[in-house]
Amino acid sequence: MPSAPPEPIHGDDRLPSVRVTSYNLETREDGGFLGDKVSETAFRKLLDDWRQSFAGRDEDPLGSTPTDEIRREDLDKTFEDEEAPAADLLGGAADEFSQELAAVLGRFLLTPGWAGVQRIVCGGGFQSSAVGRAIVRRASGLLAADKGVTLRSLKHDPDDGGMIGWVHAAPTRLLRDGEGMLAVDVGGTNLRCGIVRFNRDAAGSCAQADVHTRRKWCHADEEPSREDVIDALCGMLVEMAAKAKDDGLRLVPLVGLSCPGIILPDGRIHHGTQNLPGDWTDDDFNLSLAVAAGLAEGDDRPPVVLVHNDAVVRGLSERPFMRDVERWGAITIGTGLGNCSFLNTGEESGAVEAG
Repeated sequence: MPSAPPEPIHGDDRLPSVRVTSYNLETREDGGFLGDKVSETAFRKLLDDWRQSFAGRDEDPLGSTPTDEIRREDLDKTFEDEEAPAADLLGGAADEFSQELAAVLGRFLLTPGWAGVQRIVCGGGFQSSAVGRAIVRRASGLLAADKGVTLRSLKHDPDDGGMIGWVHAAPTRLLRDGEGMLAVDVGGTNLRCGIVRFNRDAAGSCAQADVHTRRKWCHADEEPSREDVIDALCGMLVEMAAKAKDDGLRLVPLVGLSCPGIILPDGRIHHGTQNLPGDWTDDDFNLSLAVAAGLAEGDDRPPVVLVHNDAVVRGLSERPFMRDVERWGAITIGTGLGNCSFLNTGEESGAVEAG
């Protein structure tokens, strides 16, 4: 009798087409984490410092709205209008933040896990804004001049990368018998849930995978408990499964779930979830089992729930565009700074026979 296939390992560092050489790097400096210097939260603080430096000269060019309440769209409008009174203020803050970002990445490149990285991709909602894209471009120039390493923005929509990456993170055998899968991306501000279509080519590669349907919940506005998030997550997955059935899309029995933190092999989270609501590192809380239990209530054959770090999964959405380098990294600028690095193994992820 053939032996049963091995259970998938949560947070595995050996994936179908890459080896994860580092993630959730927590280098400390000045009493805090180095990465905290280049989160979107850090940019807002820096911008607030620039606003304070203008105080007493003239009226605040950004008005009376607190910095952390200014919408990205409004910052972009000001940033792109060179004649706007606040353009110089915002441009100065962006320049300073670009230098800080290049310096932090330079420090990452000195660590063993990031040694030899040739290219870095930047994801997250912040880099999708005009201000964020400009910061990435400026930091790329500084990093290239200093380290010979390029930095560029994620090609996929920020809401999709953390789900599409699962076609390169999941064990190949779990992707064989279907046309798509369910995926979830849990962040410090938003929860995203969607249907990922494999879109296999003639060779069976999932390089053209996309998100067929997605839902997004900005949970930070509601201050939910951990249990509220799990309940909402399971409800969204049930809704997505029904949508796939209605659309005639055959799903594999797998849910890919990405979230911040160090993921233990059994599906628990060791640390690194300080931006999530509630305690996700409680020894008695197992994220994989909690979601599987929530789904089992309405399904005779609940899917496998596989957990990995969100920066790793989001970074892996770029795997098809990283075939020309051996070592590469990814960062996510959001509520915090997600980070990871990879070594390509030469295999093609998602390459299975179309069933």
